[in-house]
Amino acid sequence: MMMESATGSRNEYDVFLSFRGIDTRQTFTDCLYEVMKGTGVRVFRDDDEIQGGKNIKDELWQAIESSKIYMPVFSKTYASSKWCLKELAKMIEITSRSNGTKEILPIFFDVSPGDVKLKTSLYKNELSNHAKMYEADKVKAWEKALMEVGKLKGWKPRNLGHGRLITSVVEDVLIKLNNRNKILTKHLVEDRKQVDAVMELLDINSGGTHSVGIRGIGGIGKTTLAKVIFNKLSPHFDCSSFLENVREISRRSDGLVYLQKKLLSSIHRSRNNELYDVDCGIDMIRRQLSNKKVLIVVDDMEEKDLLEKLVGECDGLKSGSRVIITTRNLSAIRNEPKTILDYEVKEMESDQSLQLFCRHAFGKDFPPGDYESLAREIVSTLGNLPLAVEVIGSSLSCKHDNRALWIEVLEKLRKAPLGKVRESLMISYEELEKEQKQVFLDIACLFVQEDKTYPIFMWSDCNYYPNYAIDVLLHRSLIKVESDSKFRMNDQVRDLGRHIVQEGDCKYPSKFSRVWTHEDALNILRSKQGNEHVEALKVRGHTFTDEELLNLPNLRFLRGTGLNFVGNFKDLLPMLRWLSWHHCPPEFTATNFCPINLVVLDLSSSDITEKWGGWTQIQMAKKLKALDLRNCKCLTRTPDLSNFVDLEILILAGCSRLITVDCSIGKLRLLKTLNMDGCDSLKELPEEVGYLESLREFIFPRSSKLVTLTESVGNLKSLSSFSVKYCKGIDKLPNSIGGLVRITHFSIKGCEGIKKLPHSLGGLESLVKLDLSFSGIESLPDSIGNLKKIKVIDMGSTKLKSLPDAIGQLEMLEELHCPECLDLSGEVPNSIGNLFHLQILDLSCTRISGLPATITYPSHLEELHVRDCRDLTGEIPDAIGRLSCLRILDFSGTCISGLPATISFLPCLKELGLKECEELRLVPKLPSSLISLVLDAYHCEIIPDLSNLVTLDHLDLSFHRYKLKAPYQLEELMSPWKIVESIHQLPSSLSTLHLTDIPPPQQFSNFMNLSSLSISSCSMAHLPELEHLKKLRELSITVCPSLERIPDLSCLKSLETLYLSELGSLVAIQGLEESESLESLQIICCESLEGLPQLSKLVKLKSFELHDCQVLQAIEGLGCLQRLKHLTILGCVSLKRLPDYPRFTKLDTDWKEPETSSAD
Repeated sequence: MMMESATGSRNEYDVFLSFRGIDTRQTFTDCLYEVMKGTGVRVFRDDDEIQGGKNIKDELWQAIESSKIYMPVFSKTYASSKWCLKELAKMIEITSRSNGTKEILPIFFDVSPGDVKLKTSLYKNELSNHAKMYEADKVKAWEKALMEVGKLKGWKPRNLGHGRLITSVVEDVLIKLNNRNKILTKHLVEDRKQVDAVMELLDINSGGTHSVGIRGIGGIGKTTLAKVIFNKLSPHFDCSSFLENVREISRRSDGLVYLQKKLLSSIHRSRNNELYDVDCGIDMIRRQLSNKKVLIVVDDMEEKDLLEKLVGECDGLKSGSRVIITTRNLSAIRNEPKTILDYEVKEMESDQSLQLFCRHAFGKDFPPGDYESLAREIVSTLGNLPLAVEVIGSSLSCKHDNRALWIEVLEKLRKAPLGKVRESLMISYEELEKEQKQVFLDIACLFVQEDKTYPIFMWSDCNYYPNYAIDVLLHRSLIKVESDSKFRMNDQVRDLGRHIVQEGDCKYPSKFSRVWTHEDALNILRSKQGNEHVEALKVRGHTFTDEELLNLPNLRFLRGTGLNFVGNFKDLLPMLRWLSWHHCPPEFTATNFCPINLVVLDLSSSDITEKWGGWTQIQMAKKLKALDLRNCKCLTRTPDLSNFVDLEILILAGCSRLITVDCSIGKLRLLKTLNMDGCDSLKELPEEVGYLESLREFIFPRSSKLVTLTESVGNLKSLSSFSVKYCKGIDKLPNSIGGLVRITHFSIKGCEGIKKLPHSLGGLESLVKLDLSFSGIESLPDSIGNLKKIKVIDMGSTKLKSLPDAIGQLEMLEELHCPECLDLSGEVPNSIGNLFHLQILDLSCTRISGLPATITYPSHLEELHVRDCRDLTGEIPDAIGRLSCLRILDFSGTCISGLPATISFLPCLKELGLKECEELRLVPKLPSSLISLVLDAYHCEIIPDLSNLVTLDHLDLSFHRYKLKAPYQLEELMSPWKIVESIHQLPSSLSTLHLTDIPPPQQFSNFMNLSSLSISSCSMAHLPELEHLKKLRELSITVCPSLERIPDLSCLKSLETLYLSELGSLVAIQGLEESESLESLQIICCESLEGLPQLSKLVKLKSFELHDCQVLQAIEGLGCLQRLKHLTILGCVSLKRLPDYPRFTKLDTDWKEPETSSAD
């Protein structure tokens, strides 16, 4: 027999063709083979139908093993050939263990998928014939292979000619093979989330031209991400080009012309592109790109005008073209004539970084057990930066036997960033201006994970132009500022900044401009000379003398805990802008302590009172912007604040003994933030609070002693939010709140004493969110209809009795939340149909009795929750099928009797809840878009068909056998096998499957992506094997009294949680001893369980609970489990002795040592 391959090595193929020679060899298959061969695809086919199937050679199996795509061509007599069936079974076997790297693409040439799935006699009869000649197991495997492949998406020629069909097949194969690849490291760990995010921005299925900028610091993986996307997308374009190292090459004298030539050669497939200058290149590129759909990657671009010189104007490209730019600098892609969409590369997740490190260091995805903690520490120290992870991983790849060396490397990395990484990051640093460098170094040394507000005050007073500087640092991805306004910085970038500060001489910290370690700070203070370089100092528990501070003339930042100052400080600290003095003593002994340039004073957690001696001296700090007194527990009255006229932030949070706010607070006309959260003893607010005309944020105290709010609160015209939470002593709001015309958020959450809102609420014309949850509100004023901008109302867990008709006037309302309103009854008002922008309606756990027909008018409705509305009865109206945007529909715990057939018309429905619907008789066909289904089919008269739910990810299904009055219906209704059959046809993407009172399917081979499996109340004695569930993380088997054994667990390499309960016949747990990834183990009420295997290999186990296993006599191997923290043993009366367990484990047990009989 001669084997034939198209193009390339005999040992590796792109496509393996499986076909019946007498049907298609000389026609369709031959044409397909030749066309693929012509496009460069490496194809395998057997030349002579393997001589009637005799003497199959090992080379055929090797060809299947080495191919990436399997393409069975199903024809009329395909199943009559045992070799075709053998090939098909081999494909299924290899694909199932390929982790997605191999794929089957069937062609249903002149048969239907139903024929292949054995729903007709065509292939069924052939299998019957084979059964007469071959072993039953072999024929069963062929049958299984046909049924599995029959469910796959493939090509059905129908009315297509062979030419069009072959074109479609080859195009798809080329896309999947990514023939025009950029070479990637073999150790690549692909981040699917980031790839998908950029692909979504590129949107190649839409018209027009799109450009996307991939932005991030050096070494974070921008180029790798661009290469992955280039490889995936390039087959979709007429031509493609990847221009690498643009920043570096463009700085050469001929660099731009070189890059233009490279681009043109990619387009022309030719190197004969004569260019004399850049302008000539621009003109030629413009002409060449105008009629081709192109994909271009411009890698590492720093200057904005480079893009036009290389690609021209994006509008000039042919529709469908796409341009990707990678850059360190957002400014390089901003302010272009055509918008370039920005994507900032995220840091790798810790597990991905560890995987990448291990591939370089160990050649596999996981570290050996004795190196795991060390490997994790190294990866963490490297800040999850791919470049750093790769370099260090590779450097340690041949040193697995030298643990001391690994420890030295870790210590070295903790002290300074990696040289190669430092060089890459320095490019961004060196391009900063002087003030921007100062801000960058301050953040790296002092402010990582800290709020930006106080540093901005300091930098502004130092003329560092902080807002501009921060913007530049953000553009260069050197920092991040998240929604919480805190600075974030990659660990390697932070270490770069600290290295820059220390690079003069690490042995002499007095040369440092910023000192952030206590030991270095003490060395500086002891030296008493030559400290003029020091601008920032962190120290603790030190008593400063005037002589020490005389040697720190340029100190602008001082932070310490438990400090003290002794001496005369006249004319000292002239540059000090920020003093953080936590736990300062109640006695103040310094004299002339007058830091006149101070803008931030933080005295948090100090024992000072309003009589503290420091107040009079600090009054001289008239530039003060922020005064932080949080958690000053001894403060009963605020000090005189009248001198701090520039103050913008006053923090009194946690001053739990504060009773009175001094009236001088009214002098703070520039105050923007007043935080009194946790001032639990406060009895009243002074009238002068109303003078704070600049106040934007006022966090009210949660004080039960505060019983009234002053009417002057209504004068706070700049206030953007009004939040009086959990003030249980307040029983009404002042009518003046209607004057707060700028507030967007209003909350009285938890104010149980407030029963109603003032009519003036309707004057809050800017209000966007109203939070009344957990308050005592019983009704809403009609004036609520005036809130024309409101988008969210939350009235959960209130005393609300009804929804007013005025609710229908809130034309911009998007979310209405009324869960747990136990007094809310009757029908929802018809006016709700006027809320055309409504997206979420939550009426869960209320006593509403009906939904109006107008409920279907809000065409944007995405979520409808009526869970546990026990008064909601009858059938749901057909009109619900009009809610085309509906994503979540939860009727769980209601008394509805049926769903309309129109529910199948909901194209976006993702989650459907029908749990504990005891009156539900009918579940119609469900929309195929469902991702999550929770269904108790207790009383259903017709068993629902689930086979069309092709995208289902979570299934929680219960079926209780229904006692019927009509005996003739008994057989059909008592059998749950129809549900079981439809479960078997569910998609392989299913990740969660919970079954109650339903036998599991006969096999789980179709559910390879299952991560959570729960089986409850099943009467079977045995369960199907689980060897296909490689991704299973959670397994729960409960209330199965006849179950004698559970499937072998040793194959579940990802299993983290195992819960076994009320398995009265279970005698052993096979494979438990090999479950090395297990973290939580619970075995409860397994009365027949005689023993457990050795558990010493369960090295990741953290929690182990054993209850009421009455015949269990011993537990072995727990002493080796160092991660075990919680051990519970209760009701195990036959246990001879407590097992050894790690020292730090928390033990909960009722075990008593058996008494020794007198005979012994």
